[in-house]
Amino acid sequence: MQFINDKYSKYFNKKYTRSGHLWQGRYKSYPLFDDAHFWIVAKYIERNPIKAGMVQDVAAYRFQSFFQWKYKHNYFSLLENSMIFDMTYDEYAEYISSEMDIDAIDIVYKSPNLIIKDDGKLKVLSKRLETFFELDRDINRNENIKKAYEYGYTKTEIAKFINLSTKTINIILRKGCQALF
Repeated sequence: MQFINDKYSKYFNKKYTRSGHLWQGRYKSYPLFDDAHFWIVAKYIERNPIKAGMVQDVAAYRFQSFFQWKYKHNYFSLLENSMIFDMTYDEYAEYISSEMDIDAIDIVYKSPNLIIKDDGKLKVLSKRLETFFELDRDINRNENIKKAYEYGYTKTEIAKFINLSTKTINIILRKGCQALF
C-alpha cells in the first residue's frame, strides 16, 4: 500500500501541479474477526459515499461492490468468491440501504488488531475484546479486565475500550480483582 500511495501521490501532484500529501495519516488495515464483523464493515464501506455526500443512493456509486453486482459492470469479476454473495441480491440491497446503527459503527473503529506481538511471536486473537464485557460490563469488570489481559489484549487496548486510564488498568491488574470497584 505504501508503494501504491507513493506512486499515485506523485502522479496526482504532477498532473495537478501541486505538492504534499494526498491523505491524512498512515494507511491502516485490520483483519476481520468474524462474519458478523465482516457484514458491519461491508455495510460501512458501501454507505461511505452517502455519508460523504457523493451520492444519494448506494446503487449510484460505481466504485462499490453493490454497483458492480447490480450492473455487472467492468470490475464485477473482482467480486468472485466474495462473502456478499452469501446474501441474495435483494437481501444485500436491503441490508446496505438501511441506516448504520451507531453501535455497529463503534465496532468498526473500536475493534483492535487481530494480530499482536506476544513475547516476540505473533499471536492470533480470535476472541474480540468486546466479548469479555458483553454480558456483565460493570458487575465483574475487574475480573473481565484480568481475563482480557491474560488472553493477550494490551492494557492500553483494554483501557481505551472501557474508557479507563491505563494507570487504572495497571492498578486493577496489580492489586487483583477487588481493586477500584
